[in-house]
Amino acid sequence: MALKLIASDMDGTFLDGRGDYDRQRFERLLTLLEEQDIKFAVATGNSMPRLEMMFDGLLDRLIVVAENGSQLIENGRTLVRHTVAKADLERFLVYFSDKLAEYKVMLSGLQATYMLKDSRFTIESTMIKPEQAAFLMDSIITLSDFSQLPADEQFFKMSLQVPNEKDAEVTADFNANFSGSLTATASGYGGIDIIQTGWHKGRALAELMRYYGLTANQVMAFGDGGNDIEMLQLAGFSYAMANAPKNVKEAARFSAPSHKEAGVFQVIEDYLKRTDIK
Repeated sequence: MALKLIASDMDGTFLDGRGDYDRQRFERLLTLLEEQDIKFAVATGNSMPRLEMMFDGLLDRLIVVAENGSQLIENGRTLVRHTVAKADLERFLVYFSDKLAEYKVMLSGLQATYMLKDSRFTIESTMIKPEQAAFLMDSIITLSDFSQLPADEQFFKMSLQVPNEKDAEVTADFNANFSGSLTATASGYGGIDIIQTGWHKGRALAELMRYYGLTANQVMAFGDGGNDIEMLQLAGFSYAMANAPKNVKEAARFSAPSHKEAGVFQVIEDYLKRTDIK
């Protein structure tokens, strides 16, 4: 069966080592895909504000899986939007009560993103374009205490930032000991996303497959992090980036060159050549 959907993670996968991509090359590729009725989905833990900057002028041609699957948007139309249960958020804040500043806990809400003033959070400039980093930093609301959160706010996910060497330990410890319906998943570079159990990129991809009536063999996916595993396991043509850790490579069927070599572009372009799509 012909390929009909491509889903790609962003950081460490689609984006290069500077958090950017070759826009002209992508637009040419997107046009070729559209001519063959192949849809391209951005599948990321990032929020919509960053994606709107990153794909300015292109979002109406893309499917967006944001916040690790909590938001599913097609051509600007919201198909799915799921927020964390209030009771689970409260349990999460209690669980990490003595680490909220140290782990730079961030809450991604419908209205804004929140973190504590004591977190001393910075964005690594080599991994994201400076203007995007500045915008994201300006968009974070800092609080003295999370008890100051707006009463009507709802949240897509919670995030931690820990030293790279601790992310596996913190992730495993949370998943083994947390009593609520939340799951920790590594997002790369010491980042850990805490999501509602079952609400991941794979679930969003399955929803897209049902929506368009697709089988696994009509779907290609790319990823490099723990939050990509379910998506890679689902797609018939799944690629782990060369820079991905072992557990991600084991979840994928194939390997792609690293994000610094534009591996996603290379694999898609090779596919189009093999299928004689000019």
